[in-house]
Amino acid sequence: MLKKYIGHLTLPLVFFLSFISGTAALYAQLADTPWPMFRHDLQHTGRSPSVGAQKPVLKWVFQTQGPVASSPAIGEDGTIYFGSKDKKFYAVTRSGTLKWVFETQDEVDSSPAIRKDGAILFGSWDGHLYAVNPDGTLRWKYKSEGGIISSPAIAPDGMIYVGSWDKRLHAITHDGKLQWTQKTADHIASSPAIAPDGMIYFGSGDYYLFAMKPEGKAIWSFGTRYLLDASPLIAPNGNIYIGSEDARLYALRPDGKTAWTADTNYDIDSSAGIDTEGNIYVGSGDNNLYAFTAQGKLKWRFETGASVHSSPAIGSDGTIYVGSRDKKLYAFHPDGRLKWIFETGEAIESSPAIGADGTIYIGSNDGNLYAIGETDTGHSQ
Repeated sequence: MLKKYIGHLTLPLVFFLSFISGTAALYAQLADTPWPMFRHDLQHTGRSPSVGAQKPVLKWVFQTQGPVASSPAIGEDGTIYFGSKDKKFYAVTRSGTLKWVFETQDEVDSSPAIRKDGAILFGSWDGHLYAVNPDGTLRWKYKSEGGIISSPAIAPDGMIYVGSWDKRLHAITHDGKLQWTQKTADHIASSPAIAPDGMIYFGSGDYYLFAMKPEGKAIWSFGTRYLLDASPLIAPNGNIYIGSEDARLYALRPDGKTAWTADTNYDIDSSAGIDTEGNIYVGSGDNNLYAFTAQGKLKWRFETGASVHSSPAIGSDGTIYVGSRDKKLYAFHPDGRLKWIFETGEAIESSPAIGADGTIYIGSNDGNLYAIGETDTGHSQ
């Protein structure tokens, strides 16, 4: 598949490559690591530059004392960072041994972002956004008035954006000081995405998707019929994709106008992913993973045994990886054919991260972080 892409550069792919080269500054404050934040990058594409595991071989498992809904991030040295409902945030080596643990006052469902200077940022239900040094010591913490399950986004100028259960999007300076907030009418569980022009997009429990300028001015909002707890995806053409608990996937143009919508049979809490051809992948509470074309046409769907809250990750060969509440991690060929299944001990709500060597890391409600790869050379904790 990769050879096909290289040998036959289509117009969308050329546009995508221009988009990447023209927006390198977007990653000035985000670490250059295999998987530095929730959904991999600031546009939340879910796409990795690496080929993921081709076979479901368990390398190792690391056990915490609570369900792991937090999605892992991967550091430059291969360290895996993630939170647990046991109120702790973990740093685990690529061989599966504990590097350090940081305790908070409540559950950690937020997924971390890794900054260029090595700081790891994550939220907790205790209302704090934490900045932790690579050695596990606290650099600073910022207090909101509600739990933070939203995952932080780090803009090129170092500004940090994160939502809170206090019904506000918080813009926080690199050293943990409040710059501004945007009030909404309900909680914010959605994780902000940042476009190449600096626009910030996020969903809210008040049913609206918001478009914000970096200085804190709301440009537009788009209303759906129910909660927007999923996180937005920004495509290379500027379109914004977000699923709603009204069972609909929305494709919006940069001006907030509807490009198209696609219906599923139940709520969408999964955040969408996009491949190099512009195809969109998203999970639904109706148990299916859906694949839509860039024009909104159903390409295929695959029914799992339970709802799909996990957000898909896409390897550079086009393989799609996603978890389901049926306890299984699935790998699909781009045409929807099942490649393999890996079963954990409980429901999966965490989203997979792909390491530089192709290892897939994912949390499960059984309290474990799993490392799934080609060889069984790791260590169990």
